[in-house]
Amino acid sequence: MFVAKFDAKQRKIKYIFLRSVLDDKNIDVTVIPEIPLAPEGKGILSEAIRRNDTIIVNDYQKRLEQSKVKYHITNEGNLAEKDLGKEYIIETAMIVPIKHNGNILGFITLMSKNKNEFDDRNRTWIETMVNQAAIANKNAILYSEVLNDAREKNILEDSMKRLSAERDTLAKEASNRVKENMKIISSLLQFQSDYVKDPVYHEYFKIARTRAQVLSMIQDKLYARESVSHVELESFLYTLIPHLYEQFEISLNRVSTYVNVKNVKLPIDKAITCSMIINELLSNSLLHSFPHKKKGNVTIDMHEETEGKYVLSVRDNGPGVISAKGKPHSFSMVLAGMLTKNLNGTLEVDRNLGTKVTIRF
Repeated sequence: MFVAKFDAKQRKIKYIFLRSVLDDKNIDVTVIPEIPLAPEGKGILSEAIRRNDTIIVNDYQKRLEQSKVKYHITNEGNLAEKDLGKEYIIETAMIVPIKHNGNILGFITLMSKNKNEFDDRNRTWIETMVNQAAIANKNAILYSEVLNDAREKNILEDSMKRLSAERDTLAKEASNRVKENMKIISSLLQFQSDYVKDPVYHEYFKIARTRAQVLSMIQDKLYARESVSHVELESFLYTLIPHLYEQFEISLNRVSTYVNVKNVKLPIDKAITCSMIINELLSNSLLHSFPHKKKGNVTIDMHEETEGKYVLSVRDNGPGVISAKGKPHSFSMVLAGMLTKNLNGTLEVDRNLGTKVTIRF
């Protein structure tokens, strides 16, 4: 018996198993070269492939003479030009194609030194056995493909993890550079403010420093979390507010700040703009709404009014710096208005019982 596979694309036959009749042992088939599909009317195996059906050969020697290429295999597994020293002559053979979905994957050939060994009586159960082998072979191929797909998937996942790690590294490096740049700007402003004697201009430098520091804080808040697409505003404000009190040397006992911002997460671009607005409005209230060390409070409120529509308000109960007509008298208010336009939002000022700035975007 021998088993061979058929490569339909290359149109070649390759022996993969051969068992000796005399010694009842397997013979090395690696020495047998691939056999090209023979022309019409030539080659017993080629005929079975062309017919796509089982062939029973009862005159094997006669049919062998018609073959274009002959291979004689010795019991040692060597190729010979002639059939040397064998104690038998093959009289009959059955070639059964191994098929799946009508396509030939290969075939099993059974040979016998007896005449009329194969007929329709044993053809049925042999074909059934070969069909099971074909299914098992196809399953093995599919399993191999699944393993290959799994390996490719693992390679792709490893590549994606590597790219993700590289992206995170670059993002963190960019964040660190932004923070370092903001620190440099802040230090330069501090250095410059040391040469300013006028308290008004000295205050301008302080506010300018807080703007640089806010950007640095956002970078810290953004890349300290797993998500780099959104910023949770409430936690950011609890970082910003103590910082402003420290910068402006204002006691919490004199001016209290209340935060009413729950479950507000903004995309990074809107979070930066919104944080800058809050910085300007809160700084403005702390510096100008409570002159002569008066006591008071500031309330920051923000919520999602409807899906994707937000309302932000900063309210204090001090006299403020906005005129009765609602026109801003400080650069902070001008900047807050400009930033609101960047959000495609609106800014309203209410002077009743202090100053309340409401922004919708």
